[in-house]
Formats: sequence, C-alpha cells, structure tokens
Amino acid sequence: MKKRVLIISEIILLSLITYVISAQDIHFSQFFSSPLYTNPANTGNFEGDFRGVLNNKNQWNTFTNAYTTIAGSFDAGFNNLFIPGSRSGLGVQVFNDLAGDGKLGTTQFCADLAYYFPFGEEKNVLLGVGVMAGYIMHNINFNNFNFGNQYSGEQFNPFLPIGEEWLYDKCSYFDLGTGINILYKPKKEFILQSGFSVAHLNEPVKSFFDNADSYLPIKYSLVISLEYNIKDDLWIEPSFLAMFQNKYSEYDIGAMLRFDYNPVSLQSIYFGTFMRTADAGIIVFGFKYHNARILINYDINLSKLTSISRGKGGVEFSLIYIFMKTKPFDSPYYRKCPDFI
Repeated sequence: MKKRVLIISEIILLSLITYVISAQDIHFSQFFSSPLYTNPANTGNFEGDFRGVLNNKNQWNTFTNAYTTIAGSFDAGFNNLFIPGSRSGLGVQVFNDLAGDGKLGTTQFCADLAYYFPFGEEKNVLLGVGVMAGYIMHNINFNNFNFGNQYSGEQFNPFLPIGEEWLYDKCSYFDLGTGINILYKPKKEFILQSGFSVAHLNEPVKSFFDNADSYLPIKYSLVISLEYNIKDDLWIEPSFLAMFQNKYSEYDIGAMLRFDYNPVSLQSIYFGTFMRTADAGIIVFGFKYHNARILINYDINLSKLTSISRGKGGVEFSLIYIFMKTKPFDSPYYRKCPDFI
C-alpha cells in the first residue's frame, strides 16, 4: 500500500514537470466576466468611468488539491480622447494560481492599454486595439513530495535523502500580448462584439531546470458575444470562445438570459448554461445590484475524469463593479421678471 502511495506521488510530480515543460494557461468558465484576461483590447470597454473585476475559481478540490485561482483587474475608460467618438482605456491586472500538493504557484502583474477608433456616419462601429505587458513569477515546494529513495524496502522514511537535485524552486519572466475588438451598436437593443487576442507573443522560457525548450507557447483566442433585447425586459446574451495553444484547443459556447427586474433595488437577474466541448457543462446564475454584477457558476465534469470526479467540477465566482463619476448638475436657465409685470 505504501509503495503504491509512493508511485502515485511520483506520478503527480511527473505530471507537474510535464505541466511546466508544455505549459498551458488556466481558463475561466466565465470568460465573459474576465475581460482584461481574455483580451487586452477590452480595457476601458464598458459604460462608465472605472471598473473593478474579481474572479475566483476552485476546481476538483473534492478529490485532490487541484487548482485555486484568484484574479483581479481595475481599468478606467475615457471618452473622446484625441478623436471625437473614441474610447480609450488604461488598466492593471493581478493574478494568482495555486496547484497540486507541491503548491505550484503562479503570480502575475500586468498593465493594459487600449484605444477604440469610431467608424461610420453614426459612429456606431468601434475598432479597438489593445496591448498588455506583464511580469510572471512561479514557485514550487519540492519538500511536499515523496520519492522512491525514501522507501527502505519495508517502510517509508521521510527523513531519508530523496536522491534528487533541483536547480531552482522559482522562476520568472516577462510576458507580452495584444488584441483587437470590434464593437457594433446600431441601436440600444442590439450590441455585437468580436475580439481576437494573441498572448505570450515573446514565448517566454518557463522552467525550473534551465531548459530552453520549456517555453510558454503563443495562445490565440477568439470571442464573439451578443446582447439582444428579445422583448420588454428580457435580454439574451449568447457568447462563444475558441482558444488555441500549441496542440491544445478549447471551445466554449452558451447563452445567458437577463431579466431586467427591479424589486428591492435589483436591476437584473441572470441565468445561463454553457458547454465546454468534451469537458464540462456549466450552469450560471446571478444578479445585478446597483452598479455591481455578481455571477456564480458550477462546472459539471463530463470528461474522462468523471470516473474519479463523479461529475464534480468546480465553483467559480465573479464580481464586476462599475464606478460612475458624479455628473455636474446644470440648472435650467432662469430669469426673474420685473416686479411691475
């Protein structure tokens, strides 16, 4: 039994090393609630002055210490900068991920910049271009692993030397990305967006072993979304995501229904379903209260991992808050009539 535990521990270690060698990005099921992480061109792309975003994801914690991810961003939007009808944005991102028994950690700091150019006679088409520059740090605790050399033949002894030599338990690098986004808004009841982004343009080396072949490959992302007013207070918001990184790909498709309901100061109620192909079904619900939108989703695992997970995936939470500056009040023109009238 103990020997089996040791073998499993080594398999987990090899899996983590493989992860480092052919590293892939994490993903949020609520890709529509992580705008700057999805595409730097989304910086400043909202109605308001300032936007704060918080994302939290816990995955497969029912049967292993898998992934705990938290991300936050803050961006500001400016109208009519340089060009009438334009929109520009400036933002920052902070990201942290913790995975596995070895506490493989990822911490990322990014700065984002975007600018939207207006087109058309009615200025209802905006073409946005964005760039991202970031610094990423990784760390791992090798002391949390067990190795075959610590098995004496009869029992496991954690005090025996592991027989392995590690060069580093930390690594870091700079990261660059860019993206475009097209926003088409012919009327208030119809908003169509299509964005394409490229992450890890510089393909940074990501290794604990000075391995130049261990790099973070370029990731391509395509997102298409629509907001359409079906009738009265009922809206539908379908979204599609396609991601490609090295030999891996991911497709997410689904829709949310939004009911603009206003009891006890609520503005909207959300309910939706999404599908991540060959991986998971996603159920989303939430609400908007004043300037805050809160969404919670649960992933139902549908992949080959179901035999272990029993369909249990992960819970994800998002909070988006829009700050609006107080607009100056312009009193109507007033002239006092003479007393003799």
